[in-house]
Amino acid sequence: MVLRSLYISICLIFISACTSASNEIKSGPPETPEVLGENLFIMNCAACHGDDGKLGASGAKDLTKSRLKDHEIMKILKEGKNSMPSMKANLETKKNMDLVIAHIKKLRH
Repeated sequence: MVLRSLYISICLIFISACTSASNEIKSGPPETPEVLGENLFIMNCAACHGDDGKLGASGAKDLTKSRLKDHEIMKILKEGKNSMPSMKANLETKKNMDLVIAHIKKLRH
């Protein structure tokens, strides 16, 4: 019983930490790849990674320091890694994943 309560508490902390980002959708011509990629990132990734990629909620990596190659990021988006779930269902298409990857690369220093 105590273990179950602890598990529930940890889950609630994780959920609250991952929902604290601003998630403000950017305006601009929605058909541009840059705006689409940024909006997909904000809707699906910013809760844990932050709008600027630095948030690190629930152990999320600082994306500004990432040097992963495109295929490595694609694998993480499709399969998840550690506490990050798969984003395959959220992003739906390879094109959307490519847009998010392009945005992640723009966050790098």
